[in-house]
Amino acid sequence: MLALLLANLSMKAQTPVVYKELNIDPDHCLQINNFEVIHDLEKLKGIPMKYNAPCEAIEFGKINFAKKSLVVCSQYVRNGETAITTTKLEVLRNDREKRIDIYFATFGSTMIQRPGKVFENRKWLLLPKFPSNYKVNVLYSLKVVKP
Repeated sequence: MLALLLANLSMKAQTPVVYKELNIDPDHCLQINNFEVIHDLEKLKGIPMKYNAPCEAIEFGKINFAKKSLVVCSQYVRNGETAITTTKLEVLRNDREKRIDIYFATFGSTMIQRPGKVFENRKWLLLPKFPSNYKVNVLYSLKVVKP
């Protein structure tokens, strides 16, 4: 009975987060590591300069960082421009463990397995504000679904 109660509590600890995906041209800002978490405008401005990427003309719109957090997820895929068929994202918040889990799955054709140009598959996710002391985990998956 206790095991059932603990399992039920741990399931309730993770809450799905409703996010908005921002459509930003990936050619403007290059070379983030797997992901970045941005809680204020200064951090957002600092990302491109960190890697000397040309990024003067990006339109982020007006993000209210007092109410929103921004997470940038980046995944590198061969032949991604033609091979990626869809991506799926799930964001879960765990207040008990002070953690945000993001599951980022890319589905594509067998072209992904062939030699060719490396393509950056990047997503900009605007989330409800979470504290800066939360740990963020991004788990990536790549699935071939078409012959």
